Amino acid sequence: MQKSTEVGFKSLITKVEYDRLINKFSGAKTDLQTNHYFDTTRFSLKASKTSLRVRERDTLELTFKYKKGYKTNVITVDISQDEFDEILETGKIKYSEIKSQLSYLISDQKLSRYLSLKTERLYLPYKNGILFIDKSDYKFYIDNEVHSGNCDYEIEYIVQSYYQGKKEFIDIINELEIEYKKSDKKIKRAYSILKRLR
Repeated sequence: MQKSTEVGFKSLITKVEYDRLINKFSGAKTDLQTNHYFDTTRFSLKASKTSLRVRERDTLELTFKYKKGYKTNVITVDISQDEFDEILETGKIKYSEIKSQLSYLISDQKLSRYLSLKTERLYLPYKNGILFIDKSDYKFYIDNEVHSGNCDYEIEYIVQSYYQGKKEFIDIINELEIEYKKSDKKIKRAYSILKRLR
């Protein structure tokens, strides 16, 4: 089990800006991942400003995030395919530290997957942090139906220090000639899309 804190700054970008950045940083590391998000039917986790997901790459990670001040606290546990299938089937989490936090937030409500978010990511060390360039495709599970076809693009800068990171992010936007556009977290953008679909 790992714990960490992270401070992130981000901006939505256009497809034209995305293509230009992908070309500029060609040769940087890339990653393809799908995040499967869980909540109750009443979206109790959303109401508590927390999130629970399983990240799928070559392996599977269960991650629980919750805010404290301007920092995000993260608990991550490696899980097997069988354990993931069990979460999908039962809507229950068995890992004690996450389970106790969830029990406090949602009592005995069942969790279910409502979103699979596939992200094609390019990333590289930049200044004193890590720069991510993402293309995200959203797939929703509503009343036993799958809804797909929504896509967006963003850059994100992750650092340890809020104040230094904020200054560096402003410099990055200028250097890369990006027009800053407020970017909510992917999960919040997903909720906006979900609202339109329902």
